[in-house]
Amino acid sequence: MRKLSVFILVACFCLSGNILSAQNVRIDQVFGLGATTSNISGTASLTADASHINADYTVKLRQFGIVYGAKMDVFAWKFGSISIGSPVMLGFSTSSNYRSIDFNGTKRDTIEGLLGTRLAFELPLYADINIGLHSAADESDRNNLGVYVGAGYMYSYTRIRTSVGSISHDGFDPCLRAGIRMGRTWESRFSIGFTVRGDFRNNGLRTYGIQVLKEL
Repeated sequence: MRKLSVFILVACFCLSGNILSAQNVRIDQVFGLGATTSNISGTASLTADASHINADYTVKLRQFGIVYGAKMDVFAWKFGSISIGSPVMLGFSTSSNYRSIDFNGTKRDTIEGLLGTRLAFELPLYADINIGLHSAADESDRNNLGVYVGAGYMYSYTRIRTSVGSISHDGFDPCLRAGIRMGRTWESRFSIGFTVRGDFRNNGLRTYGIQVLKEL
C-alpha cells in the first residue's frame, strides 16, 4: 500500500506540478479505448459453517475501458522528446474459461464455466521516448508518422468471480509499452499503443493490452 501511495503522489506531481509554468511546457492529452487480456491462476478460500474449501482455479481475464491521460514533455529536441504520462483506464473486467478443483477436506469437485463482470481500473505512470510526428519541439519537417517506446509501473484492480466467492485481483507491476502516432491535422490525430506488464524475470503472469487513442 505504501508503494501505491508514493506512486499516486509522483503521478500527480508529474502531471500537474508545472501548471503555473504551462506556457513553457508541452502537455498533450489523449482519449480513447483500451483492452487487456491475461490468463490467471490461483487459490481462493472460503470458510463457512466450520467447513473450509480451497479452490485452485484458472481463468481468462479481460478488461475493457475508457482511457484518458496526459503526457508532459520533460526534454525535447528537433526530432523527438522524452515525456512522462499517465493514461488512466476505467471500465470493467470479464472472466471466462473458468476451471477450478475445489477441495473441502473430504472430496474434490471440478467446477467449470463460471462467468463474471466487475469494475476495473488501471493507473499507470510511464516515461517515454517519442520520435517523429507530434513529438518534436520543432515540427516544421514533414513527418507523417511518429513512434514511442516507454517503461513504467502500473497499479491495476478488479475482482474475479470464483466458485467460492469473488476475490480481489490487483497488482503493482512493471510495464513496457510502444506505439505509433498518425495524422498531421487535429481531426485525424490518433495513436495505437501496445502494452505488457507483469513479471519479466520469470515465466510468470503477464498481461497484454492495446489502446486506440485520439490525440487531443
